[in-house]
Amino acid sequence: MSVTRTTSAKGWAVCLVAILGGISLALVQNKVSPIITVLMDVFGISMGTAGLLSTIFTFVGIIMALPAAMIIKRFGPKKAGVTALAFAVVGSLIGLATDNVGVLIVSRVIEGTGIGIIAVLAPTLISMWFPPEKRGLPMGLWGSWMMVSQTILFFCAAPLSGAFGWQGMWMLGLVACVLTAVLFLVFVDSPAPGESFADVESSEVSIREGLKSRASFTLAIAAACFTFCSFTFVSWVSAYWGVATSWSSEEIGRWVAILYLVEMVYAWIIGGILNRVKNRKRLGVASFFAYGLIGLAAFLITGEPLVVAFVFVFPIFDALIPCICWTIGPETASKPMYAGIALGVLNIGLNTGTLLSAPVSGALVESFGWPAAGACFLVVALVGAAAMAATKLSSAASSPETPDDAPACAAGAANPS
Repeated sequence: MSVTRTTSAKGWAVCLVAILGGISLALVQNKVSPIITVLMDVFGISMGTAGLLSTIFTFVGIIMALPAAMIIKRFGPKKAGVTALAFAVVGSLIGLATDNVGVLIVSRVIEGTGIGIIAVLAPTLISMWFPPEKRGLPMGLWGSWMMVSQTILFFCAAPLSGAFGWQGMWMLGLVACVLTAVLFLVFVDSPAPGESFADVESSEVSIREGLKSRASFTLAIAAACFTFCSFTFVSWVSAYWGVATSWSSEEIGRWVAILYLVEMVYAWIIGGILNRVKNRKRLGVASFFAYGLIGLAAFLITGEPLVVAFVFVFPIFDALIPCICWTIGPETASKPMYAGIALGVLNIGLNTGTLLSAPVSGALVESFGWPAAGACFLVVALVGAAAMAATKLSSAASSPETPDDAPACAAGAANPS
C-alpha cells in the first residue's frame, strides 16, 4: 500500500513538472502572435514573413515528432526534457541578441526543436506513470498547455512589450524555461523497473515496429481534423465577429481571450471526468458530431447575445476532443513500449491539421463567403468522427510492462487501486 501511494505521488510530481515544461515552451512558441504588429514595425517585415515566425514551429513539430520518441528512448525523460528546454533557451538568447529577421527565424527553428521534443515527452511521461484508466486527469491538465500559455501571454504582452519592447516576451519564455529546467533536474525520473505502464526506454523499442500500428495513424487523422477545425475557428473568428457584432476590435479581442480562459478551465474539469468514462472513443465520436454542428453555427450566428452564449458552449468540445486524443493516444500502440512513437504520430496529425487550416479555410471564405468556413468545419469534423470511430485501441496497453525476471509484486505495486 505504501509503495502504491509513493509511486502515485511521485508520478504526479513528475507529470506536473512535465506539464510546466510544456507550458514554458508554449510561452516560447506563442510569443509572436500577441506582438506581431510590433515585430513587423521593428524589423520592417511583411505579414507573410511575420507569419513565418509563428508557422515555422508547425514544420519543426512535424519533423521532430518521431525523432523525439527515439531521443526519449536513448537519453531518458530527464535528459530529453532538459535538452528540449535548452534548445528553447539557446534559441531565445540568439533571438534577444539579433536585429536581423533571418537570424530571428533561425532562432525560432532552434526553439521549435525544443517544443517538438516536449510535445511527445510530456504525454509519454504521463503514459509511463499512469495506467490508461487513470490518465484522464493528467492528460486533461496536459491538454490545456497551449491555452494556459495563451492566457498568460495575452495578459503579459502589453506591460512587457511596453517596458522592454518585443524582447520582453522573449525574456518571459527564457526565464520560464530556465526555471523549469531546474525542476526537471530535481523531480523528473522514469518509474522503477517493472512499474512503468509504457516502457518507452526499452532496448526493444523500434520506430519501424511502432509505426506498424494502423490505429495510431487513424487517430492522427482524427487529430488533424480537430486542429484543422480549431485553427479555422481561431484564424477567422475575430474577423467574422467584426461583421456579426457591433463590437470594437478591443472588445472582440477580450471575448476571444475569455473564450480560451473558459476552455482552459473546461479542460481541467474534463480531465477528471475522463477518469470515470469507460468508452472514451465513443465519447470522442459524439463530440466530433457536436463540434461540427457548433462550428457550422460559428460562422452563421449574428448579434452579441448569441456570440456571448457561443463563447461558453464552443470551448466544451474544443477542449474535450484533444483531451480524449491525448488520453487514448498511447492505447493505439500495439505494445505499451511504443507509446512514445504513437504519441509522435499523433503530433504529426495535430501539426498537419494546423498547417492546412488557415490557407484552405481562408481560400474558401474568399471564394464563397463566411458560411463556407462553417460548412468546411462541419465536413472536416465529420471526417474526424469517422476516423475516431475507426480507431482500434490495444488491450495490451492497459497493463504495466514487467520484465520476465521482475517479481510479481512489482507489477502489482504499480497498479494503484
